[in-house]
Amino acid sequence: MAPPRLRLALVVGLVLQLGAGIANVSEGDSDTEKFRTIQDAVKQEGTEGIVHEWSGMMVCCSASVMLALLIGNFLHVCEVSIISESSVIILVGFLLGTVLPTDGSILCWAMGTVDVETEGLVMASFLNLFLLPVIIFEAGWSMMHRDFINQLLTILTFAVLGTLISMVVVGSLILSTCHIHGICSARTAFTYAALISAVDPVATLATYAHLQVDPLLNIIVFGESVVNDAVAIVLFRVLNSSESFEDLSVGQVSGRIGSQTALLLFGSVGLGIALGFLLMLTTRFCRLADQTSPCVLFVFVSSFFIYCFAERVCSMSGIITVLFASMFASAFAREQFSAEATMFCAFALKQAATLADMVVFLFVGITAVYCDRRGLVFGSLVIAFCLLGRAAAVLPLALLTNGCKSVAGHSLSWEKSLRLNWKKIFMMWHAGLRGGIALVLTLELEPWVDEGSRGTRDTLRNATILIIVFFLLFFGGTTKVLLKCLGIPMEGKAKPMHIHHDTVWRCLHHIKYRVLSKALVPETAKMNEGALPQLIADFAAVERKGSSASLPGGIRSSRLPVIPSQRSVDARRGDEMVSLFGMVDPLNANDSGSEAGTDETEESATETDE
Repeated sequence: MAPPRLRLALVVGLVLQLGAGIANVSEGDSDTEKFRTIQDAVKQEGTEGIVHEWSGMMVCCSASVMLALLIGNFLHVCEVSIISESSVIILVGFLLGTVLPTDGSILCWAMGTVDVETEGLVMASFLNLFLLPVIIFEAGWSMMHRDFINQLLTILTFAVLGTLISMVVVGSLILSTCHIHGICSARTAFTYAALISAVDPVATLATYAHLQVDPLLNIIVFGESVVNDAVAIVLFRVLNSSESFEDLSVGQVSGRIGSQTALLLFGSVGLGIALGFLLMLTTRFCRLADQTSPCVLFVFVSSFFIYCFAERVCSMSGIITVLFASMFASAFAREQFSAEATMFCAFALKQAATLADMVVFLFVGITAVYCDRRGLVFGSLVIAFCLLGRAAAVLPLALLTNGCKSVAGHSLSWEKSLRLNWKKIFMMWHAGLRGGIALVLTLELEPWVDEGSRGTRDTLRNATILIIVFFLLFFGGTTKVLLKCLGIPMEGKAKPMHIHHDTVWRCLHHIKYRVLSKALVPETAKMNEGALPQLIADFAAVERKGSSASLPGGIRSSRLPVIPSQRSVDARRGDEMVSLFGMVDPLNANDSGSEAGTDETEESATETDE
């Protein structure tokens, strides 16, 4: 029988070769060199033996996800909001992590003795290759473009300036307390501050979507988290590069960081838009929109292609590229695809992203078993630093954006000018959770981090795990309670957001409908074709009449899915639609619409503003 570590060799080797350079591997590590030789693992362990061992692992992981789904459903039925579903999967992962590193006495199919470095290598590769692409792609696909563009300047202010402020505050506080935790390198402190500034309020946004909170608060928190991740990732990759900053002055270091950050950020954004354009161009001229199944599969697989193409071929940020590619593609897919294909695309991406999110938090729980005393001390301090950094970013920037909006809309009321009151500002501070992005970036830290103090990477990883768990437990679980205490409109009581058709909106609208739509949208769009939407529309018509006599087999219409408009949807069905499609209206009729309809809306909105 081969050594226990060899059972992991095949999977690690496959993942590393599939990644083709995405995962960072130390060339001097003899264990890693063995992992690269897949043939040796097959010869010593045997294909049948490897399949047998890893089928047991799949039993453990799949059973954990199924258990988390059952517990989450029970909490949802009992309306227990204080415990988020993400917290449940982390707890299940922690229990699984305490069992996996055994010699087989508890589980005969256990992996054997696997150290934290090997496990981190597998997780980083798996997260980058299989989980993050679909999570980020779905986030961009389900975004409400109209609301996002309307609040674009506000979102960019919080995302860009807020990330920089948070990074400076957290990094400075880490250096000022280095005598407590032992991390005294300025580069290490600010690199970690950059990655931990990537907010990932998955639990908060899930609560927002299910409760249908105020659309202004929802889009700012969602948009900030998306763009904030992009900025934090770029800053992290520049600081984490193998280049040395020791012989450079402060001005030279700032100039290099600024130039490389701008190149990576704008290059990734441009690449994402270009790939999104090619994606929609392909679906149009290959007539994929005529067939629902190939169309859905093509869009789903494209998320992995775009991510790996950006990372491997173009040396850009795969996360940023995937995000902007999906945002661009979804803006035209709803006009190019049939209603049936649009719904199934949203459904497939949402369910895949939900499962991927669960696996990410399962990994967080598994890795939590390695936390030590130094990691707990450093993590506890960084939690306080993150809260201070979040406050230092949100409060002044909220005042700044409110001032700009009051000047631009001096004749409008507070509500129509879309200014943020203190309740929404507090909820924005409360939404600064950390999640999978921070974990992935921590696992990507280069070996230079350990040069000054051995074991620093382990400390940073353990601290990140503690931070993620703390924010999910104490902030993700209290979202609904705080929304009710503060009296923020939700559950169908929130009014639609007032849309200002300013210069930016008009310019983007002109580019979309007068230039891009001519190339990407066929003249005879198939928005109303497809069997499923027609069937749902028939049942919806029966429900509106208040009669179920015409339904076959005595089926009760109250149990059938209905797609009402976003304004009239009730809280329960809105929750169901978000869980299925990632949005209340999967056809997004209130978001895109035709050019003529948008022009009419624009004219009426202009008259209202006047």
